[in-house]
Amino acid sequence: MAQYLLAASPLAGHVMPMLAIAAGLQRRGNQVRLITGSQYHDAIRRSGVTPVDLPPEAQPHPAPASPARLGPLALIDLWRSGRADMRSAFIDPLDAQYRVLRDELARHQTDAVLVDVAFTGALALMLSEGARPPVVVCGVGPLMLSSADVPPFGVGWQPEPGLDYRRMNWVVHRVLFADIQARLNSALRKVGARSSPVFLTDWPALADRVVQLSVAATEYPRSDLSSSVVFTGPVITNPTVAEADLPAWWPELQRTSRTVVHVTQGTWDNRDDRQLIRPALEALADRDDVLVIATTGLTDQSEYSGVVPDNAYVTNYVPYTALLPHVDVMITNGGFGGVQQALLHAIPLIVAGRSADKPETAARIDFAGAGIDLKTARPSAAAIAGALSRILDSDRYFSAAQRISREMAAATPLDTIADVLAGLKSPDLERPLATGR
Repeated sequence: MAQYLLAASPLAGHVMPMLAIAAGLQRRGNQVRLITGSQYHDAIRRSGVTPVDLPPEAQPHPAPASPARLGPLALIDLWRSGRADMRSAFIDPLDAQYRVLRDELARHQTDAVLVDVAFTGALALMLSEGARPPVVVCGVGPLMLSSADVPPFGVGWQPEPGLDYRRMNWVVHRVLFADIQARLNSALRKVGARSSPVFLTDWPALADRVVQLSVAATEYPRSDLSSSVVFTGPVITNPTVAEADLPAWWPELQRTSRTVVHVTQGTWDNRDDRQLIRPALEALADRDDVLVIATTGLTDQSEYSGVVPDNAYVTNYVPYTALLPHVDVMITNGGFGGVQQALLHAIPLIVAGRSADKPETAARIDFAGAGIDLKTARPSAAAIAGALSRILDSDRYFSAAQRISREMAAATPLDTIADVLAGLKSPDLERPLATGR
């Protein structure tokens, strides 16, 4: 029986897959502790895992929504929002994360640590003096690692064959985001750790392994991908859904012959429904052949204040276990977990998101042929209507989604992650040289 310490930044899209992994490891006879926000304490306890609460200062907050601008102005907006997201999600919580992580390691024997990509307290652990257990980083978003074959992470550009992106990455990391790297190193020094030898978004490369919760078909091809990266397939939570938990209109969804379109703004940066939900409802209001199911993701707000067309229903939440088998197309702001679940169900996507890692998710879906990237967080109704027509008028988007779905269905993510963690106890483990150890 192994002792594992897991840690997740207290964001729903990060905690849910990490909790599923923790529960899976616990069922396999291991002792598992999960560090995250106190708001998840009871859910963790119910899963049989031991919860460890982070203090409030480890809670990231979304940056203000960026305006819908195109061309060079859109790049400036991405640069600004990227800086804000890096500070909020990766740098500001580092101190509090590291101290809780250190305290837990001091109290309990630990065979391995598994953290999500935003839990940079583990970076401080790897760059501090003294012994540590193996560290594995869990990719709960698009693969961030730099590559000669891929444009800098965050801009949402698809790679062009034959181009070498190393110089562009260097400029982005060393010039455009030099102050962000300086801020990261200052945070590391504050807790007694060394400066990072790699740029902030490359920090998972310093870990002993990276387990990426997706399949290779949803990522760009990379000739220089480290062998420490393991694609596991998506970790999907499948809660039991009681009939009482379903909305009153559920029977209509079950018997409809119309095309079902699901619209969602996810669980992060979802306060402004004018970004996606309102224009999507407007775009599809006159389509009698379409039934729209929109979810706001706002658990503290039960009613939608906008106009709801006759062919649509709006609610704050519907369990994907129940909903997605009925959905034909998803319109989303690009939350990674929801996109993975859609693809598992072979659902093509229309993606409109520009905050956090959403531009990268959108670009990858478009690159894989499984959807359309609208390249804005605030698409017009006309753009949404046109994208839906393109998807419904062509088999290629559905074919690509089905191809990815088959690859995902063949994956065994919880078994793969358990095997990776168990393998770290092997004496021939070689840690990356970049750690300086």
